[in-house]
Amino acid sequence: MTLIAKPLKSAESCDGAAVKAGWAEAMAQLAELLHAKNVHPSRAVVLLPYAQLMQEARTAWAAHAQAQSQSSAFVPRFETTMNWASSVGFSGSPQDIQMDVAIDVLTAASLLQRAGLAAQQHVLAGRLVEAAWSLARCAAAQPPARRLAWGAAKAQDLAAGMAADALALELAVARIALAWAASSSYPTDALFAAELGDGLDLLVVIDGFQSEPLSEALKDHFADRAVSIPLITPKLQGALALHTAQDLEDEAHLAAACALAHLQAGRTPVALIAQDRVLIRRVRAMLAEKGVALRDETGWKLSTTRAAATLMGLVNALAWDASTDDVLDWLKNAPAFDA
Repeated sequence: MTLIAKPLKSAESCDGAAVKAGWAEAMAQLAELLHAKNVHPSRAVVLLPYAQLMQEARTAWAAHAQAQSQSSAFVPRFETTMNWASSVGFSGSPQDIQMDVAIDVLTAASLLQRAGLAAQQHVLAGRLVEAAWSLARCAAAQPPARRLAWGAAKAQDLAAGMAADALALELAVARIALAWAASSSYPTDALFAAELGDGLDLLVVIDGFQSEPLSEALKDHFADRAVSIPLITPKLQGALALHTAQDLEDEAHLAAACALAHLQAGRTPVALIAQDRVLIRRVRAMLAEKGVALRDETGWKLSTTRAAATLMGLVNALAWDASTDDVLDWLKNAPAFDA
């Protein structure tokens, strides 16, 4: 099945003016909060849900200050949790979850050995990493001093429904993953440090489309020094259409047909969500046959196909400072030299 968004009933509901109005309202509320609490902007941090919104927020604050004839007004710190934490600094343990598959797989194998599952470590290490990563976000949202207690409470619920012998390995992996997540330190732990709070008079959380566990935990941590401001965004006036496809090929045909229908009706641009790369490549090929130009924002590299990888190998080998390894790599893989 594939979800296709129907066109908006009114283009005015999502135009730039409506977005600017939402930012203007949020900045006005922020200015009122700073004034009401007698907080200097330099001692306030505004948490945004996405890093892409940081520049938009600064621009909106500058526009608000200009409208209020405050061209020299100080600017609050517009941050995301990760950006804010990186500015503070972090030093963890090598045994912590690193969110790097190459490192975490090695740690997972070590944990499995200690748990008496050395014989199954090659099969279970990848599963353990996936399970730990799925827990890391919730674990990182717990204050460091209460994280182990959180893990202990969650461990009591793990065995529910997994008592069968056939699920013994799954239960073991789940328990190890929870213990690993609960005992790890995370870069955002620095945001709970007492010294960070000494330089902060107000934490403002700009609410996104859904609540973020870490932001909610920080609001609880800073208590009366934390407030939320909703970012009012334009409401879409369209609807979703659900199409049932017989198989992947049929799904590709349906998606391409829907995109072409919107284009023929003059509704542009049309966005394709690339959840399945194989499927979206097929859709792209179908649209290309109809002369539709696409702007690829999925980050695919040319070298994802073998033929293109050979071409990229040649390009690397032709560089003026190409290493011997680059040249030999191309020579060994070039079809012309197979004989």
